[in-house]
Amino acid sequence: MSLREYLETRIQTLTDEREKLQALFKIIDEVIISRSFRGAESLLKEQPPETQPSEPITSTVVPIEQVSLMTNRGVLLAEALIQPQNVRIIPAKDMNFNIDMTPFQSFFVSRILESMKEKDNEAVRKGEILPEMALAFEIISENDIIQEIRVSNYGDAQRLREIRNSCRWTLEKMFERTEQE
Repeated sequence: MSLREYLETRIQTLTDEREKLQALFKIIDEVIISRSFRGAESLLKEQPPETQPSEPITSTVVPIEQVSLMTNRGVLLAEALIQPQNVRIIPAKDMNFNIDMTPFQSFFVSRILESMKEKDNEAVRKGEILPEMALAFEIISENDIIQEIRVSNYGDAQRLREIRNSCRWTLEKMFERTEQE
């Protein structure tokens, strides 16, 4: 890799990171504003802190980007909800993708996600990244039907693109198989 290519790659990585940080900054500002300005009446009615129910963290985390994963013919397969360093892929309501159907486990899980996870684990062993920065994933299913794919700490924009494209391809192949049955 030439110095020029390295610099171009590095600039793109930093630009992507800057955009994500700006979006996160905007979200934090909105949360602070929405929780900071309360009327005097609400302060008088407020419960003591120890009796207030805690709010789940996920309630304030909104996707920065929502991407539709579609077949080449325009059929919606899933929605990818992208957050800083996390992506949730939720199959479309009318899609019943079985977790055991080819190429989900053999390609997407084993060759893509497990491979990325192993690379990150190796980087942790070498001390290149912190353990909490390593890729992790979870496949949520009900009765062997995929409900959601969660990937955290995906890394840079290139890895996110690879996850999205690989998942789209996988789901499209699974959709084609179900159409043939």
